[in-house]
Amino acid sequence: MIKIESKLTKILKENLAFPESKNLQQRGIADKIESACNEIIKSNFDNVKPPRSRKSTEDISIGDIYIDHKTSDESLNFKMPNMISVDKLKKLNKTVIYNFVIYNSEKQKIIDIFAISLYQLNWDHLTIQNLGTGQLQIKNMKNFIKSPKTTMLKKEWQLRLKDEVIAFYDKLIIKTKKRQEEWQ
Repeated sequence: MIKIESKLTKILKENLAFPESKNLQQRGIADKIESACNEIIKSNFDNVKPPRSRKSTEDISIGDIYIDHKTSDESLNFKMPNMISVDKLKKLNKTVIYNFVIYNSEKQKIIDIFAISLYQLNWDHLTIQNLGTGQLQIKNMKNFIKSPKTTMLKKEWQLRLKDEVIAFYDKLIIKTKKRQEEWQ
């Protein structure tokens, strides 16, 4: 049986084209790419469902599997994309697959497409940042693209997440106490 990540990657590589983007900024191009990905998925997979809400983890679902599109314009110098809040991650009971679409807005070209599971994301390129309760982020998209997959098993990945979240909160406590002291 072909893994869904491989099938998703193959189908999107065969069918996704760079969209008409005249007068569009980065987010507009990304929205068109993500919409096209959804249409291709609807045409090639069974049991496809739209996102549960505007703020849900998934952009589309295939059965019980959440698909979250992450687009990246390689012509930009630096990007730190948000992946998922650590609060949502702690409560997560579904498989999440990230569909990465790397494009170049200057060349108007799709450069690469690859889909990988949340627990396959390489921790060498991940960090937790202070957004809400904490946000899992890619530190530098250009570096991540070179080695996106980890060699860790899912359980190892989850233990690393726990350690990273605890360390993040420890640092946040110190920062918050310092800020509080500045007001006293």
